Amino acid sequence: MKESPISPAFRALLDDDRYHNHRLGYWLPKDRKIIVAWVKQLMGRVRDGPITQLDPTLVALQDLVSNDAILQPLSENMFTEVPNMAPYNEDPEGNRELGSFEEMLNAFNVLLTQGPAWNDIANKVGLIGCPFNAVLDWPMATASGYMFFLYPSVNACLKAMLVQWETFLTSSASTAVLPCWLSAPCGGLDFLLKMGNMDGLQPATSYTFPQLYVCPNPSDPTTYGFPNWDKFFTRDFQPNIRPLVGQSDDSIIVHACESAPLQYPVANVQMSDNFMGKNQRYSLQDMMNQHALAPRFAGGTVYQAFLSCLSYHQWHAPVSGTIKDTVLVPGTYYSQNIYQTFFGHWPNQPDPAGPTWSQPYIANVAARGLIFLEADSVDIGLVCFIAIGMTDTSGCEITVQPNQHVNKGEKMGMFHFGGSSYCLVFGPQAKLLWSGIPAQASELWPKSFSDPDQMPNFPVCSLLATVGGGDDKD
Repeated sequence: MKESPISPAFRALLDDDRYHNHRLGYWLPKDRKIIVAWVKQLMGRVRDGPITQLDPTLVALQDLVSNDAILQPLSENMFTEVPNMAPYNEDPEGNRELGSFEEMLNAFNVLLTQGPAWNDIANKVGLIGCPFNAVLDWPMATASGYMFFLYPSVNACLKAMLVQWETFLTSSASTAVLPCWLSAPCGGLDFLLKMGNMDGLQPATSYTFPQLYVCPNPSDPTTYGFPNWDKFFTRDFQPNIRPLVGQSDDSIIVHACESAPLQYPVANVQMSDNFMGKNQRYSLQDMMNQHALAPRFAGGTVYQAFLSCLSYHQWHAPVSGTIKDTVLVPGTYYSQNIYQTFFGHWPNQPDPAGPTWSQPYIANVAARGLIFLEADSVDIGLVCFIAIGMTDTSGCEITVQPNQHVNKGEKMGMFHFGGSSYCLVFGPQAKLLWSGIPAQASELWPKSFSDPDQMPNFPVCSLLATVGGGDDKD
Protein backbone atom coordinates (compact mmCIF):
# COMPACT_ATOMS: atom_id res chain seq x y z
CA MET A 1 0.00 0.00 0.00
CA LYS A 2 1.35 3.44 -0.91
CA GLU A 3 2.45 5.46 2.08
CA SER A 4 0.53 8.67 2.81
CA PRO A 5 2.58 11.86 2.42
CA ILE A 6 3.63 12.96 5.93
CA SER A 7 5.58 16.07 6.82
CA PRO A 8 8.83 15.58 8.80
CA ALA A 9 7.39 17.61 11.68
CA PHE A 10 4.26 15.45 11.86
CA ARG A 11 6.29 12.25 11.62
CA ALA A 12 8.47 13.43 14.53
CA LEU A 13 5.34 14.23 16.52
CA LEU A 14 4.01 10.72 15.91
CA ASP A 15 7.34 9.24 16.91
CA ASP A 16 7.17 11.14 20.20
CA ASP A 17 3.65 9.96 20.91
CA ARG A 18 3.48 6.86 18.75
CA TYR A 19 2.06 4.50 21.33
CA HIS A 20 0.63 6.85 23.95
CA ASN A 21 -3.02 7.60 23.31
CA HIS A 22 -5.56 8.42 25.98
CA ARG A 23 -7.88 5.59 27.00
CA LEU A 24 -10.41 7.29 29.24
CA GLY A 25 -11.61 5.46 32.33
CA TYR A 26 -9.18 2.52 32.08
CA TRP A 27 -11.35 0.69 29.51
CA LEU A 28 -8.18 0.23 27.45
CA PRO A 29 -4.59 0.81 28.61
CA LYS A 30 -3.26 4.32 28.07
CA ASP A 31 0.00 2.83 26.83
CA ARG A 32 -0.69 1.73 23.27
CA LYS A 33 2.16 -0.83 23.43
CA ILE A 34 0.05 -2.96 25.78
CA ILE A 35 -2.85 -3.03 23.32
CA VAL A 36 -0.50 -3.83 20.44
CA ALA A 37 1.13 -6.68 22.35
CA TRP A 38 -2.25 -8.03 23.47
CA VAL A 39 -3.64 -8.01 19.93
CA LYS A 40 -0.43 -9.68 18.74
CA GLN A 41 -0.94 -12.49 21.29
CA LEU A 42 -4.58 -12.83 20.29
CA MET A 43 -3.77 -13.03 16.59
CA GLY A 44 -1.07 -15.59 17.35
CA ARG A 45 -3.74 -17.77 18.94
CA VAL A 46 -6.04 -17.22 15.97
CA ARG A 47 -3.42 -18.03 13.33
CA ASP A 48 -1.68 -20.90 15.13
CA GLY A 49 -4.66 -22.50 16.79
CA PRO A 50 -7.07 -25.09 15.39
CA ILE A 51 -9.60 -23.94 12.81
CA THR A 52 -12.96 -23.58 14.54
CA GLN A 53 -16.40 -22.91 13.15
CA LEU A 54 -17.52 -19.31 13.39
CA ASP A 55 -20.23 -18.48 15.90
CA PRO A 56 -23.64 -18.13 14.14
CA THR A 57 -23.73 -14.42 14.96
CA LEU A 58 -20.45 -13.94 13.11
CA VAL A 59 -21.64 -16.06 10.20
CA ALA A 60 -24.62 -13.71 9.95
CA LEU A 61 -22.29 -10.69 9.84
CA GLN A 62 -20.09 -12.44 7.28
CA ASP A 63 -23.10 -13.22 5.07
CA LEU A 64 -24.45 -9.68 5.38
CA VAL A 65 -21.16 -8.16 4.25
CA SER A 66 -20.38 -10.63 1.47
CA ASN A 67 -23.81 -10.06 -0.12
CA ASP A 68 -23.78 -6.27 0.05
CA ALA A 69 -22.07 -4.32 -2.74
CA ILE A 70 -21.35 -1.38 -0.43
CA LEU A 71 -20.44 -3.15 2.82
CA GLN A 72 -18.07 -5.65 1.20
CA PRO A 73 -15.48 -3.10 0.00
CA LEU A 74 -15.87 -1.05 3.18
CA SER A 75 -15.11 -4.14 5.27
CA GLU A 76 -11.80 -4.65 3.48
CA ASN A 77 -10.85 -1.00 3.01
CA MET A 78 -11.09 -0.24 6.71
CA PHE A 79 -8.00 -2.42 7.15
CA THR A 80 -6.04 -1.28 4.10
CA GLU A 81 -6.73 2.41 4.86
CA VAL A 82 -4.85 2.23 8.15
CA PRO A 83 -1.85 4.50 7.47
CA ASN A 84 1.20 2.60 6.25
CA MET A 85 3.51 3.99 8.91
CA ALA A 86 4.39 3.23 12.50
CA PRO A 87 2.66 2.58 14.80
CA TYR A 88 -0.46 1.91 12.73
CA ASN A 89 1.04 -0.75 10.46
CA GLU A 90 3.09 -2.72 12.94
CA ASP A 91 3.33 -4.34 16.30
CA PRO A 92 6.61 -4.27 18.27
CA GLU A 93 8.10 -6.95 15.97
CA GLY A 94 7.21 -5.11 12.77
CA ASN A 95 4.16 -7.12 11.68
CA ARG A 96 0.75 -5.73 10.86
CA GLU A 97 -1.53 -6.57 13.79
CA LEU A 98 -4.69 -7.31 11.85
CA GLY A 99 -4.92 -7.54 8.08
CA SER A 100 -8.45 -8.32 6.96
CA PHE A 101 -12.13 -8.60 7.75
CA GLU A 102 -11.81 -12.40 7.85
CA GLU A 103 -9.08 -12.14 10.48
CA MET A 104 -11.33 -9.82 12.47
CA LEU A 105 -14.13 -12.41 12.43
CA ASN A 106 -11.73 -15.12 13.58
CA ALA A 107 -10.44 -12.88 16.37
CA PHE A 108 -14.00 -12.13 17.49
CA ASN A 109 -14.72 -15.86 17.47
CA VAL A 110 -11.99 -16.39 20.07
CA LEU A 111 -13.09 -13.40 22.16
CA LEU A 112 -16.65 -14.70 22.48
CA THR A 113 -15.42 -17.30 24.96
CA GLN A 114 -13.18 -15.19 27.17
CA GLY A 115 -13.79 -12.39 29.62
CA PRO A 116 -12.07 -9.00 30.03
CA ALA A 117 -8.74 -9.71 31.69
CA TRP A 118 -5.80 -7.98 33.28
CA ASN A 119 -2.56 -8.71 31.48
CA ASP A 120 1.10 -8.56 32.42
CA ILE A 121 2.78 -7.96 29.06
CA ALA A 122 6.44 -6.99 29.07
CA ASN A 123 6.12 -6.04 32.75
CA LYS A 124 3.35 -3.58 31.94
CA VAL A 125 0.03 -4.30 33.58
CA GLY A 126 -3.10 -3.17 31.80
CA LEU A 127 -6.75 -3.96 31.40
CA ILE A 128 -8.26 -4.83 28.05
CA GLY A 129 -11.76 -3.96 29.24
CA CYS A 130 -13.08 -3.72 25.69
CA PRO A 131 -11.39 -6.60 23.83
CA PHE A 132 -13.46 -6.27 20.64
CA ASN A 133 -12.72 -2.54 20.60
CA ALA A 134 -9.00 -3.27 21.01
CA VAL A 135 -9.08 -5.37 17.84
CA LEU A 136 -10.79 -2.50 15.99
CA ASP A 137 -8.72 0.30 17.48
CA TRP A 138 -7.24 1.35 14.10
CA PRO A 139 -9.80 0.07 11.54
CA MET A 140 -12.71 1.94 13.14
CA ALA A 141 -10.72 5.18 12.73
CA THR A 142 -10.52 4.93 8.93
CA ALA A 143 -12.96 6.56 6.52
CA SER A 144 -14.35 3.17 5.49
CA GLY A 145 -14.57 2.05 9.12
CA TYR A 146 -16.47 5.20 10.01
CA MET A 147 -19.06 4.43 7.32
CA PHE A 148 -19.16 0.68 8.00
CA PHE A 149 -19.98 1.03 11.70
CA LEU A 150 -22.84 3.44 11.09
CA TYR A 151 -24.90 0.93 9.05
CA PRO A 152 -28.01 -0.21 10.99
CA SER A 153 -27.74 -3.73 9.52
CA VAL A 154 -24.13 -4.00 10.70
CA ASN A 155 -25.09 -2.77 14.16
CA ALA A 156 -27.91 -5.33 14.34
CA CYS A 157 -25.33 -8.08 13.74
CA LEU A 158 -22.92 -6.57 16.26
CA LYS A 159 -25.70 -6.43 18.85
CA ALA A 160 -26.39 -10.13 18.31
CA MET A 161 -22.67 -10.86 18.71
CA LEU A 162 -22.46 -8.88 21.94
CA VAL A 163 -25.57 -10.63 23.29
CA GLN A 164 -23.78 -13.92 22.61
CA TRP A 165 -20.77 -12.60 24.54
CA GLU A 166 -23.09 -11.66 27.38
CA THR A 167 -24.25 -15.29 27.50
CA PHE A 168 -20.65 -16.32 28.15
CA LEU A 169 -20.12 -13.56 30.72
CA THR A 170 -23.06 -14.88 32.75
CA SER A 171 -21.67 -18.44 32.73
CA SER A 172 -19.43 -19.99 35.37
CA ALA A 173 -16.62 -20.26 32.80
CA SER A 174 -16.26 -16.46 32.85
CA THR A 175 -14.86 -16.58 36.40
CA ALA A 176 -11.51 -17.70 34.92
CA VAL A 177 -10.45 -14.04 34.63
CA LEU A 178 -11.49 -13.00 38.15
CA PRO A 179 -8.31 -14.06 40.01
CA CYS A 180 -6.28 -11.41 38.18
CA TRP A 181 -8.91 -8.80 38.99
CA LEU A 182 -9.14 -9.72 42.65
CA SER A 183 -5.58 -10.60 43.57
CA ALA A 184 -2.58 -8.34 44.03
CA PRO A 185 -0.04 -10.14 41.78
CA CYS A 186 -1.81 -9.10 38.56
CA GLY A 187 -2.41 -5.60 39.84
CA GLY A 188 -6.18 -5.57 39.42
CA LEU A 189 -7.06 -5.47 43.11
CA ASP A 190 -4.93 -2.41 43.79
CA PHE A 191 -6.70 -0.48 41.06
CA LEU A 192 -10.15 -1.64 42.22
CA LEU A 193 -9.40 -0.52 45.79
CA LYS A 194 -8.00 2.82 44.67
CA MET A 195 -11.14 3.56 42.67
CA GLY A 196 -13.58 2.29 45.31
CA ASN A 197 -11.95 4.35 48.05
CA MET A 198 -11.89 7.58 46.03
CA ASP A 199 -14.18 10.33 47.35
CA GLY A 200 -14.10 13.16 44.86
CA LEU A 201 -11.90 15.95 46.18
CA GLN A 202 -12.11 14.60 49.73
CA PRO A 203 -9.42 12.36 51.27
CA ALA A 204 -9.63 8.75 50.14
CA THR A 205 -10.81 6.00 52.47
CA SER A 206 -8.93 2.71 53.03
CA TYR A 207 -11.56 -0.05 52.96
CA THR A 208 -10.80 -3.58 51.80
CA PHE A 209 -12.71 -5.07 48.88
CA PRO A 210 -15.18 -7.01 51.11
CA GLN A 211 -15.66 -3.88 53.22
CA LEU A 212 -16.55 -1.88 50.12
CA TYR A 213 -18.65 -4.46 48.26
CA VAL A 214 -21.09 -7.24 49.03
CA CYS A 215 -19.22 -10.51 48.32
CA PRO A 216 -20.96 -13.92 48.23
CA ASN A 217 -17.90 -15.53 49.84
CA PRO A 218 -15.45 -12.98 51.32
CA SER A 219 -13.09 -15.76 52.42
CA ASP A 220 -12.36 -16.83 48.82
CA PRO A 221 -9.49 -14.56 47.70
CA THR A 222 -9.67 -15.63 44.04
CA THR A 223 -13.33 -14.93 43.18
CA TYR A 224 -14.91 -13.73 46.47
CA GLY A 225 -17.68 -16.18 45.58
CA PHE A 226 -18.95 -14.34 42.49
CA PRO A 227 -20.50 -17.03 40.27
CA ASN A 228 -19.74 -15.25 36.98
CA TRP A 229 -18.22 -12.13 35.50
CA ASP A 230 -21.51 -10.23 35.36
CA LYS A 231 -22.28 -10.73 39.06
CA PHE A 232 -18.84 -9.37 39.88
CA PHE A 233 -19.29 -6.42 37.54
CA THR A 234 -22.75 -5.46 38.86
CA ARG A 235 -21.74 -5.92 42.52
CA ASP A 236 -23.44 -3.90 45.27
CA PHE A 237 -21.83 -1.56 47.73
CA GLN A 238 -22.02 -2.56 51.36
CA PRO A 239 -24.76 -0.69 53.30
CA ASN A 240 -23.71 2.85 54.33
CA ILE A 241 -20.59 2.88 52.13
CA ARG A 242 -22.35 5.38 49.84
CA PRO A 243 -24.67 7.42 52.11
CA LEU A 244 -27.43 9.43 50.46
CA VAL A 245 -27.08 13.21 50.71
CA GLY A 246 -30.18 15.37 51.10
CA GLN A 247 -32.73 12.60 51.61
CA SER A 248 -35.37 14.99 52.95
CA ASP A 249 -34.42 18.00 50.82
CA ASP A 250 -36.01 18.03 47.35
CA SER A 251 -33.76 20.91 46.27
CA ILE A 252 -30.70 18.63 46.30
CA ILE A 253 -29.66 16.60 43.24
CA VAL A 254 -27.21 13.74 43.72
CA HIS A 255 -24.77 11.91 41.46
CA ALA A 256 -26.72 9.18 39.66
CA CYS A 257 -23.61 7.03 39.02
CA GLU A 258 -20.19 6.47 40.51
CA SER A 259 -18.35 8.59 37.97
CA ALA A 260 -16.00 11.42 37.03
CA PRO A 261 -17.14 14.61 35.26
CA LEU A 262 -16.40 14.68 31.55
CA GLN A 263 -16.76 18.40 30.97
CA TYR A 264 -18.40 21.32 32.72
CA PRO A 265 -22.23 21.23 32.43
CA VAL A 266 -23.39 22.52 29.05
CA ALA A 267 -26.23 25.07 29.12
CA ASN A 268 -28.75 26.14 26.47
CA VAL A 269 -28.79 22.80 24.63
CA GLN A 270 -30.80 22.76 21.42
CA MET A 271 -33.34 20.36 19.93
CA SER A 272 -31.09 19.89 16.89
CA ASP A 273 -27.40 20.69 16.76
CA ASN A 274 -24.16 19.54 15.11
CA PHE A 275 -22.58 16.72 17.13
CA MET A 276 -20.14 15.59 14.43
CA GLY A 277 -17.36 18.19 14.52
CA LYS A 278 -14.45 18.99 16.80
CA ASN A 279 -16.62 21.02 19.17
CA GLN A 280 -19.50 18.59 19.46
CA ARG A 281 -22.88 19.78 20.64
CA TYR A 282 -25.70 17.92 22.31
CA SER A 283 -28.67 17.42 19.98
CA LEU A 284 -31.69 16.67 22.15
CA GLN A 285 -33.81 15.00 19.48
CA ASP A 286 -30.92 12.65 18.69
CA MET A 287 -29.94 11.98 22.30
CA MET A 288 -33.54 11.19 23.18
CA ASN A 289 -34.30 9.24 20.01
CA GLN A 290 -36.99 11.66 18.79
CA HIS A 291 -38.96 11.20 22.03
CA ALA A 292 -42.10 13.30 22.49
CA LEU A 293 -40.76 14.69 25.79
CA ALA A 294 -37.54 16.01 24.24
CA PRO A 295 -38.90 19.53 23.50
CA ARG A 296 -39.33 20.13 27.24
CA PHE A 297 -35.54 20.19 27.58
CA ALA A 298 -34.83 22.75 24.84
CA GLY A 299 -32.65 25.51 26.28
CA GLY A 300 -31.80 23.35 29.29
CA THR A 301 -28.58 21.87 30.67
CA VAL A 302 -26.64 18.61 30.18
CA TYR A 303 -24.28 17.15 32.77
CA GLN A 304 -22.16 14.25 31.45
CA ALA A 305 -19.80 12.00 33.40
CA PHE A 306 -17.89 8.81 32.57
CA LEU A 307 -17.61 5.56 34.47
CA SER A 308 -14.38 3.69 35.07
CA CYS A 309 -14.35 -0.02 34.33
CA LEU A 310 -13.04 -0.44 37.88
CA SER A 311 -16.04 1.16 39.50
CA TYR A 312 -19.64 0.53 40.54
CA HIS A 313 -22.08 0.33 37.62
CA GLN A 314 -25.59 0.65 38.98
CA TRP A 315 -27.73 3.76 38.44
CA HIS A 316 -29.58 5.65 41.20
CA ALA A 317 -32.32 8.26 41.03
CA PRO A 318 -30.77 11.75 41.21
CA VAL A 319 -34.04 13.17 42.61
CA SER A 320 -37.33 11.88 43.98
CA GLY A 321 -40.13 11.77 41.46
CA THR A 322 -42.32 9.77 39.10
CA ILE A 323 -41.07 7.80 36.13
CA LYS A 324 -42.76 9.15 33.01
CA ASP A 325 -41.22 6.80 30.44
CA THR A 326 -38.29 4.47 29.77
CA VAL A 327 -36.70 3.58 26.43
CA LEU A 328 -33.89 1.27 25.30
CA VAL A 329 -32.27 2.62 22.12
CA PRO A 330 -30.21 0.12 20.06
CA GLY A 331 -27.90 2.74 18.51
CA THR A 332 -24.38 2.14 17.19
CA TYR A 333 -21.59 0.13 18.81
CA TYR A 334 -18.28 1.09 17.16
CA SER A 335 -18.92 4.56 15.77
CA GLN A 336 -16.79 7.47 16.90
CA ASN A 337 -16.86 11.16 16.08
CA ILE A 338 -15.58 11.65 12.54
CA TYR A 339 -13.16 14.30 13.79
CA GLN A 340 -11.35 11.62 15.81
CA THR A 341 -10.78 9.37 12.79
CA PHE A 342 -7.84 9.34 10.38
CA PHE A 343 -10.32 10.54 7.79
CA GLY A 344 -11.41 13.48 9.94
CA HIS A 345 -8.02 15.09 10.40
CA TRP A 346 -5.51 13.18 8.27
CA PRO A 347 -2.77 14.24 7.54
CA ASN A 348 -2.98 16.66 10.49
CA GLN A 349 -2.23 15.60 14.06
CA PRO A 350 -4.55 12.88 15.41
CA ASP A 351 -6.39 14.18 18.43
CA PRO A 352 -4.66 12.53 21.44
CA ALA A 353 -7.86 12.77 23.48
CA GLY A 354 -10.11 11.13 20.91
CA PRO A 355 -11.96 8.82 23.31
CA THR A 356 -12.59 11.80 25.58
CA TRP A 357 -14.21 13.98 22.98
CA SER A 358 -16.11 11.20 21.28
CA GLN A 359 -18.25 10.79 24.41
CA PRO A 360 -20.49 13.81 23.71
CA TYR A 361 -20.84 12.42 20.17
CA ILE A 362 -21.82 8.92 21.31
CA ALA A 363 -24.45 10.45 23.62
CA ASN A 364 -26.31 11.13 20.37
CA VAL A 365 -25.73 7.86 18.51
CA ALA A 366 -24.66 4.97 20.77
CA ALA A 367 -26.78 2.23 22.33
CA ARG A 368 -28.36 3.80 25.39
CA GLY A 369 -31.12 3.70 27.98
CA LEU A 370 -33.43 6.68 28.61
CA ILE A 371 -35.32 7.28 31.87
CA PHE A 372 -37.63 10.32 32.03
CA LEU A 373 -38.28 11.34 35.64
CA GLU A 374 -40.70 14.08 36.75
CA ALA A 375 -39.19 15.43 39.96
CA ASP A 376 -41.30 16.06 43.02
CA SER A 377 -39.68 19.50 43.10
CA VAL A 378 -41.36 21.84 40.62
CA ASP A 379 -38.13 23.86 40.55
CA ILE A 380 -36.34 20.84 39.04
CA GLY A 381 -39.16 19.59 36.80
CA LEU A 382 -38.55 16.88 34.23
CA VAL A 383 -35.14 15.17 34.26
CA CYS A 384 -33.81 12.72 31.68
CA PHE A 385 -31.20 10.16 32.74
CA ILE A 386 -29.32 8.75 29.74
CA ALA A 387 -27.16 5.65 30.21
CA ILE A 388 -24.71 5.51 27.31
CA GLY A 389 -23.15 2.25 26.16
CA MET A 390 -19.95 2.25 24.14
CA THR A 391 -18.42 -0.47 21.94
CA ASP A 392 -18.29 -3.76 23.87
CA THR A 393 -19.84 -2.18 26.95
CA SER A 394 -23.38 -1.56 25.77
CA GLY A 395 -25.57 -3.65 28.07
CA CYS A 396 -28.22 -1.42 29.69
CA GLU A 397 -30.91 -2.78 32.05
CA ILE A 398 -33.69 -0.46 33.23
CA THR A 399 -35.38 -1.73 36.41
CA VAL A 400 -38.02 0.98 36.92
CA GLN A 401 -41.39 1.28 35.18
CA PRO A 402 -43.52 4.19 33.90
CA ASN A 403 -45.80 5.68 36.59
CA GLN A 404 -43.58 4.30 39.36
CA HIS A 405 -42.55 6.75 42.07
CA VAL A 406 -38.88 6.54 43.06
CA ASN A 407 -37.12 8.10 45.99
CA LYS A 408 -33.84 9.90 45.58
CA GLY A 409 -31.01 7.37 45.72
CA GLU A 410 -33.23 4.42 44.74
CA LYS A 411 -31.82 2.08 42.10
CA MET A 412 -33.09 2.59 38.54
CA GLY A 413 -31.00 0.09 36.59
CA MET A 414 -27.45 -0.88 35.72
CA PHE A 415 -24.84 -1.40 33.06
CA HIS A 416 -24.03 -5.02 32.26
CA PHE A 417 -20.67 -6.01 30.83
CA GLY A 418 -19.49 -2.42 30.90
CA GLY A 419 -20.84 1.05 30.35
CA SER A 420 -19.05 4.20 29.42
CA SER A 421 -20.91 7.33 30.28
CA TYR A 422 -24.16 8.92 31.39
CA CYS A 423 -25.98 12.23 31.08
CA LEU A 424 -28.46 14.07 33.24
CA VAL A 425 -30.56 16.52 31.21
CA PHE A 426 -32.55 19.31 32.88
CA GLY A 427 -35.10 21.72 31.43
CA PRO A 428 -34.55 25.49 31.19
CA GLN A 429 -36.62 26.13 34.32
CA ALA A 430 -34.07 24.38 36.57
CA LYS A 431 -31.71 27.01 38.00
CA LEU A 432 -28.78 24.81 38.99
CA LEU A 433 -25.92 25.50 41.37
CA TRP A 434 -23.21 22.89 40.82
CA SER A 435 -21.75 22.05 44.19
CA GLY A 436 -20.54 18.45 43.96
CA ILE A 437 -17.94 18.88 41.22
CA PRO A 438 -14.96 21.24 40.93
CA ALA A 439 -15.75 24.77 39.88
CA GLN A 440 -14.29 25.91 36.59
CA ALA A 441 -10.66 26.98 37.15
CA SER A 442 -11.06 26.17 40.82
CA GLU A 443 -8.08 26.48 43.15
CA LEU A 444 -9.11 23.08 44.51
CA TRP A 445 -8.79 21.63 41.06
CA PRO A 446 -6.58 23.97 39.01
CA LYS A 447 -6.61 21.67 35.94
CA SER A 448 -10.38 22.07 35.91
CA PHE A 449 -11.79 19.94 33.08
CA SER A 450 -8.84 20.29 30.71
CA ASP A 451 -7.67 16.75 31.51
CA PRO A 452 -10.76 14.62 32.27
CA ASP A 453 -8.71 11.46 32.72
CA GLN A 454 -7.18 13.03 35.83
CA MET A 455 -10.58 13.92 37.29
CA PRO A 456 -11.32 12.02 40.53
CA ASN A 457 -14.22 9.62 40.95
CA PHE A 458 -17.26 11.13 42.70
CA PRO A 459 -19.43 8.83 44.85
CA VAL A 460 -22.89 7.85 43.71
CA CYS A 461 -25.63 9.50 45.83
CA SER A 462 -23.31 12.34 46.87
CA LEU A 463 -24.10 16.02 46.30
CA LEU A 464 -24.08 17.09 42.65
CA ALA A 465 -26.15 20.28 42.57
CA THR A 466 -28.88 22.29 44.24
CA VAL A 467 -31.80 24.08 42.69
CA GLY A 468 -33.74 27.08 43.91
CA GLY A 469 -31.21 27.97 46.60
CA GLY A 470 -31.80 24.91 48.81
CA ASP A 471 -29.25 23.85 51.40
CA ASP A 472 -28.04 20.40 52.42
CA LYS A 473 -29.96 19.55 55.60
CA ASP A 474 -28.50 16.08 56.13
